[in-house]
Amino acid sequence: MGLSAVAKFFIKLAISLYSYNQQRKAQKRQERAARSARSNVLINKQSNNDPLYVLYGRQRMGGTRVFVDTTNGAGDSAGTTKFNMVIAMCEGEIDTVEAMYFNDTVVWDKDFENGTLTANSSGGFTLGNFVSKYAPTIICNWYPGRIGAQTVDRDLQLSVNPNDDGSVWTNAHRLQGVSYFAIQLEADGEKYAGQLPTVTMLLKGKRILDVSTLTAGDTSGDMTAANFTGGADQNPADVLYDYLISDIYGKGLDRDANGNWVAGLNVDIASFQQAKIDCYAARGGLGYNINGFLQTEKQLFDNVGEILETCNGMILFVDGKYQFRIKKKLEQVGIPTSAIFTVDTIIGQMQLSLPSKTRKLNKATGIFNNPDTNYNDDVVIYNNPAWTIEDNGSVLETQEDYTMITDQAQVLDLITQTVNISRDEYTLGFTAPHTALLLRSGDIIEVRHPEFGWGILPGETQKFWRVQELTLTEDNTVEIACTTYDSNKEL
Repeated sequence: MGLSAVAKFFIKLAISLYSYNQQRKAQKRQERAARSARSNVLINKQSNNDPLYVLYGRQRMGGTRVFVDTTNGAGDSAGTTKFNMVIAMCEGEIDTVEAMYFNDTVVWDKDFENGTLTANSSGGFTLGNFVSKYAPTIICNWYPGRIGAQTVDRDLQLSVNPNDDGSVWTNAHRLQGVSYFAIQLEADGEKYAGQLPTVTMLLKGKRILDVSTLTAGDTSGDMTAANFTGGADQNPADVLYDYLISDIYGKGLDRDANGNWVAGLNVDIASFQQAKIDCYAARGGLGYNINGFLQTEKQLFDNVGEILETCNGMILFVDGKYQFRIKKKLEQVGIPTSAIFTVDTIIGQMQLSLPSKTRKLNKATGIFNNPDTNYNDDVVIYNNPAWTIEDNGSVLETQEDYTMITDQAQVLDLITQTVNISRDEYTLGFTAPHTALLLRSGDIIEVRHPEFGWGILPGETQKFWRVQELTLTEDNTVEIACTTYDSNKEL
């Protein structure tokens, strides 16, 4: 004898709760990793095989020392008046460098200290007009990570190669595709007090494709500068597309059999274009912005999740292509009649689960890198005392860690929404005719049922739901699992 619909529902509910608990455990691990990453991004590591970050938007970073040597500045290692180092920052090509810090002291600033950035013959830029006590001791060239145009740093070669013979830093050391700094520091015991400063830079993020300019079938040969975007406050739709198509640090989608990029092979371009519009419109027009970094050593699933959590996004796989959708207000407007279910189109009983206390929240803390504190860790807290009283004084809280958001207001909006949605997120399950297969996960449906007071008649309340799962049964019906959708609680 088969299981009843009610039994199936509670099995699904138990699986859902188990999945939720597993997700929370995974989230806790990710939070610890995020806290570590935010700390590590502001230090100098030393390694020749450490993974590079991918920078989107504006962020202060420390980078990894991939080469160090002491010379007299002309290749003689017997005299050690120069400390030479190469600091690899992130995957290139990035937009620009805005400032350089020694520890927390600004030594160069493009906008506020008249710092200059002059193109050099190696495909990079020479920083000029340094400030602070360190100024006379610094020679620095920056490379954005261009492929093709970026050659070896000649200043570094002359400083470390005996008789300029290319034996230490060769012509092959171009670091193409990597944004890096070649720095020489003059020995000065009074200024440096025998210690190497932590060198950090304020950078504007990676140049990536602007999805709003793309057409399915575009190839690299179709692209011009107008098809790329960079700088601060990058749109999550552009960022996600860049990550999904990268064959270096991402998924490698939209690639033909020869590995060449072709827009729209695996990705629904139109859905990304609409998602970009929705990201701009969110939060009353303030929008969702990304300023931060991804850790390339993390799993693809985790990094995609980092992007999605900045914008209430969903990734769907529909008809062989990946679609990107943003959860937003007023999604219930204009839903087709096929997405409205009544007693006439619901087969058997419905199963309704009330919000579980394990998922209810009355407080949330968001942790992020704050530009106002020189990109050090900061926290913002949302707390609802009325709900704490309603929960018999129990503090039901969560902590969200963000490595891709530096805007305090955006963090506050996201954690506030998390708490608000948790208060009345019901779970509903029912069986519908096979025509419900036209639905997709993430779609909004309406359920009208007089026994629950849901409907459009006087005294009834319209009740909308977001589809979470669709299952085709052996008898050609569709089991639908969904959760509460409240337009007022979306951003």
